[in-house]
Amino acid sequence: MALTREFTSEASTVRHSPWSLDLVPGPQWTSFEQFRKAGPTALEYMSTHSVGTLRCKSATFRILFDSDFQRLLGLATEVSRLKQGITIVMKAAKVVAKHNDAESIELLIQTASMLNQSNLLPERDGHGEFHISREESAEFSESAGDDIETMAIPRPSL
Repeated sequence: MALTREFTSEASTVRHSPWSLDLVPGPQWTSFEQFRKAGPTALEYMSTHSVGTLRCKSATFRILFDSDFQRLLGLATEVSRLKQGITIVMKAAKVVAKHNDAESIELLIQTASMLNQSNLLPERDGHGEFHISREESAEFSESAGDDIETMAIPRPSL
């Protein structure tokens, strides 16, 4: 299986790996107030693989699409898996250095081959939308508020 794909354009040939994310800078907001005033249109200029930047007094926040976040999380998980795997392979290599027998060499081969078992990034679908079934809606709408007297709730005077 090839780990890279080539895309040729008039300008140059670019190699894309399934392990890369290729994020690009997106819109920037210099304050939360600027972001808030833009309303729903603030995120219209965001596209997949772009990273929005929101700068506030206390911190800077990055805004990503869920699919990009899940891919980034998958990359981080894979890096962690490889780090742990390399640590185990190094320990197995130290065992082979001390005890150069067939069992130790087999252990080293098996631990090294475990690193190559996963060639796909672990990804989640993310969070689904919240839905209430008709049965749940009917069940809670009939009993909700039965014990509350709405006339006793203070109302503001205009």
